[in-house]
Amino acid sequence: MKRIMLYNHGGCGNRGCEAIVRSTAALFGGQAAVSLASDAPKEDRTQGPLGVRRIVCSEIAPYSIRRFINSIGFRMGIPREQEVARKHSTITDLGKRSDVCLSIGGDTYCYNHQEHLQVVNGRLRRAGKPLVLWGCSVEPDIIKGETLEDLRAYDLIVARESITEEAMRAAGLPVVRWCDPAFTMVKEELPLPQLWREGRTVGLNVSPLILSCAKDGEQTLHAFAALVRHILDTSDCAVALIPHVFWARDNDMDALERIKAQFADEPRVFLLPGAQTLTAPQIKGYISRLAALVTARTHASVAGYSTAVPTLVIGYSVKARGIARDLFGEEAGHLIPVQELSGEAELIAAYDAMTARADEERAFLRSRMPAYTAGREEIVSAVMKLAK
Repeated sequence: MKRIMLYNHGGCGNRGCEAIVRSTAALFGGQAAVSLASDAPKEDRTQGPLGVRRIVCSEIAPYSIRRFINSIGFRMGIPREQEVARKHSTITDLGKRSDVCLSIGGDTYCYNHQEHLQVVNGRLRRAGKPLVLWGCSVEPDIIKGETLEDLRAYDLIVARESITEEAMRAAGLPVVRWCDPAFTMVKEELPLPQLWREGRTVGLNVSPLILSCAKDGEQTLHAFAALVRHILDTSDCAVALIPHVFWARDNDMDALERIKAQFADEPRVFLLPGAQTLTAPQIKGYISRLAALVTARTHASVAGYSTAVPTLVIGYSVKARGIARDLFGEEAGHLIPVQELSGEAELIAAYDAMTARADEERAFLRSRMPAYTAGREEIVSAVMKLAK
């Protein structure tokens, strides 16, 4: 059996990262043994079996002899490239024992230059290991300079939406397109909470990240709260506040608790009970039973789309735009870039328009999903050919 290493995984505190690992491991199950190099292995192990054979820490332990030696070497003036390579040597060690290495793309390359990936990828290539950038979105205008050089290290790039695919192809990179693997993750349905109204519960996800990308974070948070008030005033629906990321540096609970505080005496507005202990499939199970979803997190939207829930995304980057464009043929009506959100009136109008076509959108998503997620056998085959 072939061996696959997944690396560049930030940890399952982000349930979207968890969803990618679970769905990828399931995708290759039976054909390869999948191992995971993680920035947060302890965090990952709290989420139960992920479908991977083993989990190792992406960095050498902070108080280990290897870290001590690396620290001494740094003070003695070893080159920066060697320092970074030693710090992440657990990835290269695992990669050298693997037949193909998949860097979990996500939106990694949408931010700063990824020095550690450039170093790790260089070491793996020199060891003769094929590299795949898996399920990525990249802003077209940053595919240049050091980022472009690093992207050229990959033998195959699997873009999860067409905007990235087209930009990669224009740059002469070896790219194919397939949906975000989390679209294929199987949901797990738990009993509904007492406050949940079957068929009449709207989900809301707000993240600190989206607020930081807005023109005015406080005004944007106010717009979300105004939407909740609008739902209460115009329907008998409940509103479930659904977090999807729980990292200390970027915790959805921070924003959602501020919204709940404005409706402290309103039982129809509630935080999803025990959300921090739920797995990605379990959160997807709750999302699948919503009447509608308004979300800032991409992988919450993936859970909604893939279970035919009418979904309005408040996005901030190419990934949300590209997925909406590929699913529906257009972004309008399905996505509001947070940088362009004018205020509560625009958000409420977009929500009302979505719910007015809810039946039509559910039917469309049910019919669209088989074609949208098709091609998994071809993608698996392309990766496994590299492993040979």
